[in-house]
Amino acid sequence: MTIKNALIVDDSKSARIMLQRLLQKMNVVALTVESAEEALSYLENERPDVIFMDHMMPGMDGLEATQTIKNNPKTQNIPTIMYTSKEGDGYISLAKSHGAFGVLPKPANQQAVMAVIDLLDNTAANDVVIQTENSNHNGLSAHDIETIEKLINNRLSNSVLSARSEIAAGLDSVSHQLLQTQQEQLTLVERSLKQQIKPIHSQLIDLQDNDALFKRLQPLIKKHTLLIAEKISRNKVDTLAKEHSQKIQNLNNQQQELIALINRKSQQAMAKGIIGGALLGAAIALISLFASQ
Repeated sequence: MTIKNALIVDDSKSARIMLQRLLQKMNVVALTVESAEEALSYLENERPDVIFMDHMMPGMDGLEATQTIKNNPKTQNIPTIMYTSKEGDGYISLAKSHGAFGVLPKPANQQAVMAVIDLLDNTAANDVVIQTENSNHNGLSAHDIETIEKLINNRLSNSVLSARSEIAAGLDSVSHQLLQTQQEQLTLVERSLKQQIKPIHSQLIDLQDNDALFKRLQPLIKKHTLLIAEKISRNKVDTLAKEHSQKIQNLNNQQQELIALINRKSQQAMAKGIIGGALLGAAIALISLFASQ
């Protein structure tokens, strides 16, 4: 039997879409539902070739749904693969005890899905061969021996495929853990950046408020106002000092001119006095001379 259609049961939309795309690459048509209850309702009228069942879902979980499917004669032959992040031999045994065919770990890759589909195809073919063998009890013919050899080879191939699936699942698990660690680191970096940006964002919001902006700028405005006033006052004082100095200089110049003028007048007066005295003396002398004669 070739796997042509599948049913995906998962409450995670991203997980459903990812597995659906992987199956589409293998030409397997996949229908998706988001709960076990929807899956059981679907199976009342439809028979997919395989069911991929998530474990943890609201309401009925995957193991309960798988056991219900296995206990129903109409659906018991449909292989159910647990599609879950749970892993380990203990969980595989638990899943099989509830009727699961096997486990496909999340997140799955193309190789792991191919291994599961190939294993299902080969197992279906082997089941037909086993029934043929059981119906013939008259001895083994050459054809029977050849059939048994094919059965053994198929079983060996199944073992190899199963091992490949487990290895791929292990690699996927490691990749998932690495991605999860990187995501956690990115989350921490994002949180740190948000904490650093938050004060800046608050300041930008404050700057959009005129009152808040005025309050923030008021001390700076006051400081600059005082500096400007002080500068203006200094300029006025300097101007007044220059004017006062100029006036004093003018007064000094006027004083010097007056002193020079007084000195000239005094010299002139003295010169006049000397000349006058000399003339007076000469006149007196002449008078005395005339008087004596």
